[in-house]
Amino acid sequence: MKIAVVGAGIVGVTTAFELTAQQHEVTVFESRGSVATQGSFAQPGLLAACAPLPWGVPGLARRLAPWLGPQTVLRQLPWFWQHQRAMRPAAQSERALAMQALAHASRKRLGELTQQLNLAYEQQSGGLVLLSRPAQVAAVSRAMKVQAPGYEGLELLDADAARALEPGLAATWPLRAAVRLPSAMVGNGRQLAHLLKAQAHKLGAVFRFDSEVTAIRPGLPASVVLAGGETQSFDAVVVCAGLGSRRLMAAAGLKLPLLAPWGHAVTAPLSHLEGLGDSPDAPRAAVVDASNGIVISRLGQRVRVAGAEELGGPANTVGATALKRLYAALEATFPGCAVTRDARHWKGPRPQLPDGAPVIGPAAAPGLWLNTGHGAHGWALACGAAQLLAQQMARQPMAFDVRAFSLQRLG
Repeated sequence: MKIAVVGAGIVGVTTAFELTAQQHEVTVFESRGSVATQGSFAQPGLLAACAPLPWGVPGLARRLAPWLGPQTVLRQLPWFWQHQRAMRPAAQSERALAMQALAHASRKRLGELTQQLNLAYEQQSGGLVLLSRPAQVAAVSRAMKVQAPGYEGLELLDADAARALEPGLAATWPLRAAVRLPSAMVGNGRQLAHLLKAQAHKLGAVFRFDSEVTAIRPGLPASVVLAGGETQSFDAVVVCAGLGSRRLMAAAGLKLPLLAPWGHAVTAPLSHLEGLGDSPDAPRAAVVDASNGIVISRLGQRVRVAGAEELGGPANTVGATALKRLYAALEATFPGCAVTRDARHWKGPRPQLPDGAPVIGPAAAPGLWLNTGHGAHGWALACGAAQLLAQQMARQPMAFDVRAFSLQRLG
């Protein structure tokens, strides 16, 4: 088939690679000048074979983040109404299993691609979810005794065992216990996007940068309309455009309830580079504070702190409040490990759907497909989501129930 992929973030690039590997004729349209320039630019970097973290750890219930004030809820009332419906226990349980299966498939597929294609990008093995409150430890301990599907391999460690894995963790951090994540790794998603773009190009994919898609017209064939009026027809169009997916679907007569909080990240060089003595205070892989979801990751000779989501504000200004939270988390967790005067700040959209799961599969219009709405977990889910979409387009059997990712579930 002749297929268009709209968007060249980590999800769009992995989708283009999988479809090209299936012998499809693929053209990727990206409004920016390169891959992974927006929401994929500074992902937290943690990938594990369970649901996106830390909320995939049993016993840790997700709460609405602190940036959701009353005025925000009123402005986005339909979205939050759907969110509340999606948080019902029965719906959460089914979705959690699907998300765990997708995360597991993504971790497995990334390992296959890394080995088969000899991909060299910054990566480290290991990941811990840090528990600071006795109630968290008790809840996780009770939940892990249930032996629910998808939680195989999770290990609850006491504070001493956790500190042995991350000896740089501050002695003053109120660590009660930690959950060790099975097959967890930290990786540089932007580097991976560039490597897979090169592999897809080698297989025949065409990447058209600085090419903004202004509209999509469903049909057989479907078509994309570029800024300036150029129109191209395709057997299928796959939308992987992050928050732009909402606008494109609306133009095609379809409603996609995406909300896009801003994610923030601080990336700084370690205090001691290799050859001069590695910093004993730096993280070895990744740690997640279960209380706030902030992730501190080791990326080669740098450290990245990511999280502190917020709604509103200009796209080109990193909020002082968010930065203060990230720097405070770094100092409290691994004090002195980074050269913060050389830090780089980043702010990007984290488009998400009311139930927290992405849409992967056909849209309710001929010729249109979706792979979008991954929130902060694009890096963690991208390889599995791309493989899943390619299998659906080829009408291949699915390894697990994919109804949790259908557009129809959103009503």
